[in-house]
Amino acid sequence: MAFGSLFHLGSVLLVLLATAIIFLLLRNRSHKLQKISILTVMLLNTLQHLFKFLIYPPYYGTGFSIYSTAYNVCAVLILSAPVVFLWGNRFWKNFLYFIGTVAGIGTTLFPYWVFGTPIAELGWNYYRFYICHGLLFVSCALPLLLGFHRPRYQEFWQVGLGFLLTLCVILVNNVIFMTVGLYPQGQGRALYDQLLNINPCMMIAPKEDFIWLKKILEIGSADVFLGNNPAGRYAPILWYAVPVYVGISLASFGIFVLLDRKKFRESMKKH
Repeated sequence: MAFGSLFHLGSVLLVLLATAIIFLLLRNRSHKLQKISILTVMLLNTLQHLFKFLIYPPYYGTGFSIYSTAYNVCAVLILSAPVVFLWGNRFWKNFLYFIGTVAGIGTTLFPYWVFGTPIAELGWNYYRFYICHGLLFVSCALPLLLGFHRPRYQEFWQVGLGFLLTLCVILVNNVIFMTVGLYPQGQGRALYDQLLNINPCMMIAPKEDFIWLKKILEIGSADVFLGNNPAGRYAPILWYAVPVYVGISLASFGIFVLLDRKKFRESMKKH
């Protein structure tokens, strides 16, 4: 599949169209129905993630494994969405709805792992990818669109911190499930090598495919975290924690100001 091809753009447009249709169907409905509908989408996504080995042919027979847990950022967002929606505080809602919306549409727009693969060979894994990330986008965008949560511009700093804390959760999750043997591709490998092989969001070390991004991320990082240590390895998460936090904070500041522009203008006038 080529980037910008009809099949690629059609997949993205389908996600956006589904979101628009659900929003239009719900916008004039009762608050209770809206809440139930959003929660239903979240729970459907959670269930398809937990039981993918029963739903999608590529996972048949693999049983419950690390891939059904909080093994990467989108998995954490999918699993935590119903809990945060019902009981989360503003900190976690700011994080979930911002990162979830961005990650949901961003991954569907740039599924780099399929570019160059013939459409006929994409198979079920492609459809699973768009189902879970499409539902993630819908479930995180709707609370914002329907007014369940309204970001405050002063809270922009929370998103980057929430992202770093999520990386820590992923690291602990992956260490646990790799240690107990629920990482199918991990047999015979050292723990660090297993972590490096799965390497969500490049949290263990940069990937060669993103050498340009590696140079940017290393600008704000200490040498001791960049492999210049006795072990010769990147320090998980710490190697890019500062530039990632700064980058996410700048992006969230711009979007939070846009969403909370009335109060932001009022605050600027007072000063």
